[in-house]
Amino acid sequence: MTQMFTIPANTILVIGVLIVLATIGFVIYGCIKGWKNVLKDYAGKKDKLTIDG
Repeated sequence: MTQMFTIPANTILVIGVLIVLATIGFVIYGCIKGWKNVLKDYAGKKDKLTIDG
């Protein structure tokens, strides 16, 4: 049987844990610093859906 490549054991687990930790870290950072300072562009956007065309 010929395989193109083999993923080492627990690689997907480690990647998943890193994504979860990065997300939790971003939320904690946003809560400490303030979301208006973290997401400056998002604070100024309108709530309505606008379609330009």
